[in-house]
Amino acid sequence: MFPPCEIMVRDFLPDMRGLVALELRKSGLSQSRIATLLGITQAAVSLYLSRDAAHYKKRLQSIGVPLEEVEKLVKLVSNDILESMGKANETFYAFWKGMLSKGLLCDYHRSMYPSLSDCDVCLKAPAYPSVEHAEVLRDLEHAIHMLEGSGYFVRLIPEVAVNIAMSLKNAVSEIDVAAVPGRIVALRDRPKTMSRPEFGASKHMARVLLRVRTIRNDIRAVMNMKYDEDIEGAAKRLGMNIAYTEKGNIIDEEAVIEAVATAFKKYGELDVVFDKGGMGLEPMTYIFGKSATDVVKKALRIARTYIG
Repeated sequence: MFPPCEIMVRDFLPDMRGLVALELRKSGLSQSRIATLLGITQAAVSLYLSRDAAHYKKRLQSIGVPLEEVEKLVKLVSNDILESMGKANETFYAFWKGMLSKGLLCDYHRSMYPSLSDCDVCLKAPAYPSVEHAEVLRDLEHAIHMLEGSGYFVRLIPEVAVNIAMSLKNAVSEIDVAAVPGRIVALRDRPKTMSRPEFGASKHMARVLLRVRTIRNDIRAVMNMKYDEDIEGAAKRLGMNIAYTEKGNIIDEEAVIEAVATAFKKYGELDVVFDKGGMGLEPMTYIFGKSATDVVKKALRIARTYIG
């Protein structure tokens, strides 16, 4: 058997570690801190830092990884790893699965093992247990296509990137909510997904949506984008129903989720909830609707008004 996981361990992971180590070093982290974050020895970090980024990028390109996607992944993982190792792993693995599903590594894999000439395992879409699952994924795919075709939206992508989540009608847990693994990033001045949507792909967006649905179960989708006063003004000019989070003194992810839900409890029908962030939390705009395409349409209306 010749699973593609071999490529991850032998080729992809070491070079990505090298690039992330270089990125973290640029942020001023010590070698010992980088070693702790990457789960390797300080001697290994020293070796990674002895080579420049071009060395690792060239090696990754040689196995079929697009350079521009590597650069964006490095920035996302480097930011995520400082916040949560689980989040960094989620982003990294989402990118890996996305490369497999797009067939980016097939040529390299077949060059290693010619007997895989007719293998298409990685390209096959996963099967889901109901028609509703397929419908949710189809709506998300359409919403993503709309977003990726709108270059002007790139100006509204926050540092933590964008995600869109949509739930089943009777969703009760995170596995009942589909989203984009690895999120939607700015790539060559256009929005670009890291991977195809799947269920259980975003803990934060799923938790926001599930909490809001305890108050308004007609809400099926949520999307995030950056916040600033001009975006706020655009939503107001469009006559959207808006609200703001009120988090009190405790500012963390759980407080944000509860504050968003409280806004729905207080105002009822809302299109947009603005969260002005806090220490370690980027300000954010949350857009709600009855489907993924619904929230993207609202987001694009805001974006068009925002850019004038």
